[in-house]
Amino acid sequence: MTITRRQVLYRGALIGGALTGILPAGLARAQEARIRFSGYVESQEQLTQTLAVLNAYMKKNPGVTIVPEFTDFGAFTDKIATEAAGGNAPDMFSVNVDLLAEYAKRGVITPLNDYVPDPLNLSDYVDGAIKAATIDGKLYAIPNDCIAPAIIMKTSAFETAGIAIPDQMWTWEALAETAVALSKELGPRFWGLADAGQNYIPCDVFLRSMGKSMFTPDHRFGFETKDLAEWFAYWQKLREDGGIPPGDVQALESSGDPSTYGIVNNRVAMHVSLTDSFAGVQSLMEDTLDLHMMPNGFAGDSEITQHHYTYAGNSTAVWEKSPHRDKIIDIIHFMTFDPEGVQIYYRNSGMIPASQAGREELAREGTDTDRKIIEYVELLQKNPAAPRYPGVTGMSGMLRRANEGVAFGQLTPQQAADQFVAEAGARL
Repeated sequence: MTITRRQVLYRGALIGGALTGILPAGLARAQEARIRFSGYVESQEQLTQTLAVLNAYMKKNPGVTIVPEFTDFGAFTDKIATEAAGGNAPDMFSVNVDLLAEYAKRGVITPLNDYVPDPLNLSDYVDGAIKAATIDGKLYAIPNDCIAPAIIMKTSAFETAGIAIPDQMWTWEALAETAVALSKELGPRFWGLADAGQNYIPCDVFLRSMGKSMFTPDHRFGFETKDLAEWFAYWQKLREDGGIPPGDVQALESSGDPSTYGIVNNRVAMHVSLTDSFAGVQSLMEDTLDLHMMPNGFAGDSEITQHHYTYAGNSTAVWEKSPHRDKIIDIIHFMTFDPEGVQIYYRNSGMIPASQAGREELAREGTDTDRKIIEYVELLQKNPAAPRYPGVTGMSGMLRRANEGVAFGQLTPQQAADQFVAEAGARL
């Protein structure tokens, strides 16, 4: 039986939970707390390091048992929605910007301002990470990482094709031209770029290049449907020109399984993603990968402005009804502040600390891949864009359905935009 990477993540999380549940009788009697920790991970490497840091904490605190329940993002969101609705949420669990907005509004998670700055001093954290965890002045989660939009590039493909890697500040037209040129040089079953029409982060960067945004700070759409139609039309033109795979080939990719990505399977040279997936993708490949900005403007713009933001892609929230708040804060402190915990949690996981001190420590003691991500994040921090604003849960699925509708000839770009706005608008 073939086991997918997604199944590996899920089984690994179950194994981690099973191991922590097997305790000697005397230790079981001495337990002070049994804490469920549910979350999502982007790679096997991130899962391995997360389980390692939790086990290290339990060795130092024998009265605490942490039951880890980790899987990919899609499965996690389904699970947490069911448990929260049933009043049985985990004691602590992962959130991103959109999940945090939803569960804070519903009263599922509790504000953590009382724990800042003692014992959690966030003074040197990336501003975008703090804003991603804050609603109406209340901090609802502690950022675990700092991530940013990026294009993962296979440098060997550019070398083989004799095409220079573009400057970091480039246009959407230049990306399309580069993708088509790579396809012509390295095809026919190789394409310059993977289809990212279903990905809302690059869509947001695209809209910001137009002076718009996916959402506004007051949780409304920051675009008109005709703007979103241009996004779907951009990817349709790339399909027609051969710069990205046709719909049936692109459908081989699963967003929760990096081993299916076209860049891993030698189908494409560029993959639009986020920095937290970089280490996982690199670990599956022998080719050297680099991080590059997405485009920041269009041909003819008088000035190209940096539209990439850094934010927390993974934060930890506390269930409002958990009886173990102080211990949960102590776990978070160990993972993200204690030097021992920081080394275990972040090294080679693909996650980059939101704190400046944490990034400096990881740059000294981490891997070459860690340092490459840190250098890219620091590049963006020189002139960061406005933060990512909360959207709605399920956006990825909505965009995917709309983009695939165009890819398979079932929808026009305008119809795809109308469909997305109707679906997402119903949840705003």
